[in-house]
Amino acid sequence: MRPAADVLLLVLLGAAPVSAQGRLGVDFTPGLVPLVPGVYAYEGSLHLDGEDEVVRTNSLVVVTDEGVVVVDGQDSLDEGLAMIAAIREVTAQPIRYLINASPHGDHINSNEVFVGATIIAHEGAAEAIDEVRARTISAGSGFLPTRPHQTYRDKMTLTVGGRSIELYFFGRGHTRGDTVVFLPEEGVAFLSELYFNGVFASVGEGYVREHIETLRQAMALPAEWWIPGHGFIAGQTKEQLAAGVGSYLRNLEAIYAAVSLRVARGEALEQVLAGIDPDLGTFTELPFYPYLKSSAISGTYRALTEGPGGG
Repeated sequence: MRPAADVLLLVLLGAAPVSAQGRLGVDFTPGLVPLVPGVYAYEGSLHLDGEDEVVRTNSLVVVTDEGVVVVDGQDSLDEGLAMIAAIREVTAQPIRYLINASPHGDHINSNEVFVGATIIAHEGAAEAIDEVRARTISAGSGFLPTRPHQTYRDKMTLTVGGRSIELYFFGRGHTRGDTVVFLPEEGVAFLSELYFNGVFASVGEGYVREHIETLRQAMALPAEWWIPGHGFIAGQTKEQLAAGVGSYLRNLEAIYAAVSLRVARGEALEQVLAGIDPDLGTFTELPFYPYLKSSAISGTYRALTEGPGGG
């Protein structure tokens, strides 16, 4: 999940038990998932170090008669080209905009292949991408992600082919610059990495307290479809996806409450990591808990004792 050394943190998912996720090259094929007329999710594959299960990185695709808007790219140039090929199967319209809703590598590493598209991101996301670029240039090697062409601060609205596409920054969450994309007429909300469907929460950058509030604000949108940045979409009803958002919020709250209590007791990080499983209850049974536990608990602990990473 870290194609370049600095491309930011662990992100993983799935929306079903691990055994149901499918294995790469066996029973998972990246592709478009129809949501409402002209609006699709795209489930792409993501390789994780040491894991052989398929992990989905999701994008939103909005097709109009005046062009296409894509929200979040994929983990590599090849994966980005595969998504573009899938889009070409449903429309010949040009891709006019690419929105980087998350600045993490698995969502921006394909920016380069969206030739001719205007890339948009929140100010905080653009800053994070610029920092990765600067470190890569300083090191003299590594992947150099294409930076956004345009940024916004709080809210931005695109109108393409009569469709209104609203971009919101509700606050820090999974990253310092998460964008929520809402299609008000279609009732579709794409939450990117604020919502992973069906796995343990990924909050390694230390913004878990803010993530809770940011997600609550996003959930106040009058949406019917809640689309995750990672995890199953195909085969899920809108009710199941909505239930997944609520479960993810409770997972975040459980992490914050459990770590806060142990910090108040004066426990060292090693003690927290060793003893926290009972505090998290059934959330420890979620897929990828062993993979994500250390980053989630350590990031939250550091935020409570030193302040969140990244500012």
